[in-house]
Amino acid sequence: MQRILITGSNRGIGLELVRQYAGDGDLCLFATCRNPGQARQLQELAHLYDGLIQVLQMDITDEGSIAAAVQAVAAKVDALDLLINNAGIGGDDHARIMGQLTASEVGKVVTTNAVSPLIVTQAFRGLLQRGSNPRVVMISSGLGSLQRTDGRSYAYRMSKAAMNMAARVLAFDDAMAGVTTATVNPGWVRTDMGGANAALAPKDSASALRALFKRLTPADSGKFFQYDGTDLPW
Repeated sequence: MQRILITGSNRGIGLELVRQYAGDGDLCLFATCRNPGQARQLQELAHLYDGLIQVLQMDITDEGSIAAAVQAVAAKVDALDLLINNAGIGGDDHARIMGQLTASEVGKVVTTNAVSPLIVTQAFRGLLQRGSNPRVVMISSGLGSLQRTDGRSYAYRMSKAAMNMAARVLAFDDAMAGVTTATVNPGWVRTDMGGANAALAPKDSASALRALFKRLTPADSGKFFQYDGTDLPW
């Protein structure tokens, strides 16, 4: 039985990953979001797959909320096999456009997208190290690659580059011994963040991501992947 936790499960790629994993059966899936009471589609999935999906409240920017989620997970299982750090935000114009940037909005995006996944990973470290082939996956973006030469979206790009570095350090930290850590670009996906003109449907991105997650081994730790499993430049 797989034991999986996905952050940001109330919409987009996170919600689709929950849907597809639940369809497999034989797992214990923890689906987290800030406001479960408002996550109608997620709650419907939890009802449909009664017993497979545990919907948990977790605000990844609140360490008290994270600690409570760890306790809730530990009350159900003694280990985690896969942590998918998917939750993130894009930011408004004050985090995107030169001339309109503010420190508070840029900082909010960087904290949410880069600092918070690191703190979440730290909090679940003990459960992960007791897992079977334990893996931590950071859902990043091609916009976080330093090879990009286009402009705007400052905070989002900065946050994903910082997330990439956090994953890279985790992969080589002795304190994370036994846990494979990888970073993945899910592609340009038709979600609230990706927009209606994006190239990929959520179900196609999620399906490819799941195949990639399944085949991750310790030899992949510290790598940055495209959703189809090809390597990406940092």
